[in-house]
Amino acid sequence: MTSVLTRRPRAGRAAVAGLAAAAFLGLMNAAAPAAIAAQSGTTAGSGTTAVVGKAKFGKWAKVGKLGNKCRVYVAVSAGATANGAANSECKKDIAQVVVVGVNINNGKIKYTKTTGTAKKLYTKAVKVKNPKGKQTICAFGYVNSTWDEANPVRSEAKVCVRA
Repeated sequence: MTSVLTRRPRAGRAAVAGLAAAAFLGLMNAAAPAAIAAQSGTTAGSGTTAVVGKAKFGKWAKVGKLGNKCRVYVAVSAGATANGAANSECKKDIAQVVVVGVNINNGKIKYTKTTGTAKKLYTKAVKVKNPKGKQTICAFGYVNSTWDEANPVRSEAKVCVRA
């Protein structure tokens, strides 16, 4: 998934990323990934109750060439649709990549990523249709520097619910 922010100057990217995150959260009437993940947890007439509020912080990790400390926050909700969302929290502004993924019963993974320069960066919610029956739904995420996305030093978090 390519970012629309890649052709702007560095300061412009940070401003646009901050405005985009604020606008996105304003539209969603949410202040945290838990609220974003839970927003479409139930569908009218589905008869399925959403499991909401399961969230987890990753450990603080030094990422990037300068070793700035960052951590990731992951949330999941489950119902007729399984949703996952993530955001990063860094001590200083840093160019970063935030990835969130969702899988059901360790099956196929659906994910999205966001790239930007900021202290906090939010992903869009990942939605997966939840087939009937009790299942284990997991959301995982990580935050890393854009300099080296494959860097083994990154903050990771994983949270699972049974729905």
